[in-house]
Amino acid sequence: MKIMFLYTELAEYTLTCLKTLKNIEGVSQIATIHYPINAEAPFEFDFHEIGVFRNIQSFLSFAELKNYVEDFQPDKIVVSGWANKWYLRICLAFRKRSVCILTMDNHWTGSVKQQMFARVFRISLIRVFQKIWIPGEPQLSYARKLGFKKHQILKGFYSCNTDLYFSMGSKYLSGKELKFPKRILCVARYIPQKNYESLWKAFVAWKESTDNDWELWCAGSGTDFDKRVRHPAIRHLGFVQKEQWNEIIAHTGIFVLPSIFEPWAVAVHEFAAAGYPLILSSKVGAATAFLEKDNGWLFDPFDISRLIDIFTQMGTLSTNELIEMGCRSRKLAEKITPASWSHALLEI
Repeated sequence: MKIMFLYTELAEYTLTCLKTLKNIEGVSQIATIHYPINAEAPFEFDFHEIGVFRNIQSFLSFAELKNYVEDFQPDKIVVSGWANKWYLRICLAFRKRSVCILTMDNHWTGSVKQQMFARVFRISLIRVFQKIWIPGEPQLSYARKLGFKKHQILKGFYSCNTDLYFSMGSKYLSGKELKFPKRILCVARYIPQKNYESLWKAFVAWKESTDNDWELWCAGSGTDFDKRVRHPAIRHLGFVQKEQWNEIIAHTGIFVLPSIFEPWAVAVHEFAAAGYPLILSSKVGAATAFLEKDNGWLFDPFDISRLIDIFTQMGTLSTNELIEMGCRSRKLAEKITPASWSHALLEI
């Protein structure tokens, strides 16, 4: 079987899924077309032994891209969303020769723009795709609005490198059982949608109102990095590569994500697998899969007082209680893995 991926932005977890897929019997070749590496997420990728990767900018015309796909002769084409018109034209051209699978992580908001697009999609594009592959429940309504039937909708499109994060979580569990690290970790780009400002305000207000020795570590880069708050208990780590996570996971204990817009967030899956209690905004899509009442807290991202209350509750919990919450997170993280991702694709 030959599978072609028409991707937008690559991420480290994407490569983990592709590598797992490549190692399954019956998959002969993988080819991936992708956008340039995002400057705000400068991952250092290792494409070794996965397949062929081509930057979309290396094709000077649509005809050149189409010839490339013709030469590859894919059995299945997985396309990331509908923003790239060349990608849609490829699916239209190959829909009778390949199984074309649309992926998306958009939530249905009911906006005029979404309603108009859904109407157009049902008329002109639904016939191009046999399936739609979405992360989870938050995307289900939109998939239905686009015209996909129940049997055409697959969940579990995003998966982190579960083996890696399970391993790192286990490696430092005994140390955390002896002395739980009083450090909250946020992994997010420094952009307005991630709502760092509210997180910093809540954390500083909590520190000022109570006598505690907790710290907040923030990992990421982005256009607003220069606007970061300066505080002795807040540490800004910058962008973190995969090999640096061991040190950070060894010394942090709670994961927080305060986003005001977050279709999914694979980072939630990663730190659930690593055994972290979770503090998540209600706008984080992955909360529907990996957060329950016994492994963390949910809050309105615009309600700073609620976040302060959560920090206060968190600070009163014993080490055993926090470890138990983390173990529940690990259990929930088992729902989706690179193996389940690969088998879902092969079974289409």
